[in-house]
Amino acid sequence: MLRGFVERKTLFACILATGAIFIDISIVNVVLPDIRNELGTSLAQEQWIVNAYLITMTAFVLPAGVMGDVWGHKRMLQVGLAAFIVATLLVGLAPNADFLIGARALQGLAAALMTPASIAILRTSIAPERQARAIGLWVTGTSLASSIAPAFGGVIGGLFGWRWAFLVVIPALVVALWFARGIIDSQRADRRIDIVGGGIVAAAIALLTAALIEWPSRGLLDPLVLGLLGTGVVVLLGFILHERRFPDPMIPPRAVRDRLMNRVHVFTILAWATPLTMGLLISIRLQSALGYGPITTGLLLLPMSLVIMLTSRRLTAFAAGDHMRLMLRLGPLLTALSVVPAYFLADGRVWVAVPTLVLLGLGMACMAGPVTHAVLQLSPSGDEGMQSAINLAAARFGTLLSVALLGIAAALGWSLAGGGPDPGNALEGASSFADGAYHAGLILSALLALAAIPFATAARRATRPTP
Repeated sequence: MLRGFVERKTLFACILATGAIFIDISIVNVVLPDIRNELGTSLAQEQWIVNAYLITMTAFVLPAGVMGDVWGHKRMLQVGLAAFIVATLLVGLAPNADFLIGARALQGLAAALMTPASIAILRTSIAPERQARAIGLWVTGTSLASSIAPAFGGVIGGLFGWRWAFLVVIPALVVALWFARGIIDSQRADRRIDIVGGGIVAAAIALLTAALIEWPSRGLLDPLVLGLLGTGVVVLLGFILHERRFPDPMIPPRAVRDRLMNRVHVFTILAWATPLTMGLLISIRLQSALGYGPITTGLLLLPMSLVIMLTSRRLTAFAAGDHMRLMLRLGPLLTALSVVPAYFLADGRVWVAVPTLVLLGLGMACMAGPVTHAVLQLSPSGDEGMQSAINLAAARFGTLLSVALLGIAAALGWSLAGGGPDPGNALEGASSFADGAYHAGLILSALLALAAIPFATAARRATRPTP
């Protein structure tokens, strides 16, 4: 009974931690106009207020995951929570835009410390027979946080100001920090921390992430984008050379040669590209082409979040019961099928958004918990943090890449519809050319989802008979 109470506190701490991360990813877009009015931000500064968080979170998640394996996931979660509280206070007290950008970058670093630790703890601190249920509840909690964040931020920001939209999560973080004291820590891996390698790989990921963020607005051939990509690749090659010479590399050879885990990570890149592109396409379509406001659009997008919340726990448990391969194939198939009703979304047929988002939500529910469960079950003991971090980086890379590819697909669809070679933002507006861009984006989403299906794998390793 005591063990069950400790596990519930552990799960609650992990949900609160990752929920705060998702809230601060989503909430910033809602309060940007208020930030602009008070701090007088430029467009470039607003982009960095959003992107500084994403860049540092993505860049440092792999080193943070490895540090958790060595120093303990409980310690990393506690340090991350404390750092996130401090960073959020700095965001709320920011006197100018540059200070706010720095505080947002610190928030992203704290999020990188928390996220792989909270996922790894679900395996190391919860009994195996209850892990699938715990992961399902964790997905439900994080989905709830991300779905209510825009509306929540809008209400709090409208009543009390944009600063309180961030500060209001601090009590939840304090509760999570208190509950984290009782977490049963994992057995720590007996290996050295490659500080230099961690810095190199963080720099490489930061450069590549920044390039993918700038690609959609500037274009692939822009000097800044090409410079970031080229420098990122060179630094990444330097990391590989460093790893070969370091006696205890950050990503050991066993992880590089682990084909089963590599299949899961490739699956994650491809599978998580579709939900984001579909969400963007539907949101832009509703507001730009059909003239709906942000509140109505948010309400129309609710079915996706509701489906995820209602089904994640059961579908994760079902997948854990020898149905992992089925669920990981069904998830991308459902997200690809969501393109069919979305294709007909137009004035007078807004109702097709409902089946679109229900299918999309079911597809995400088939993947979110099961993929997390697969990563934890397939990870060798002592590598949970590293493999969770790699999978998180893969998911972030897939979403950023999909946004970049969406711009290319939209421009191509615009051109094929006869709209000329340089549409600017091809998805904006109501015209046959914008329709062509929208349909091309849907086709890209379906292709990315279908490409993930061959990489679906079971969540158990083949065991060799004892000689």
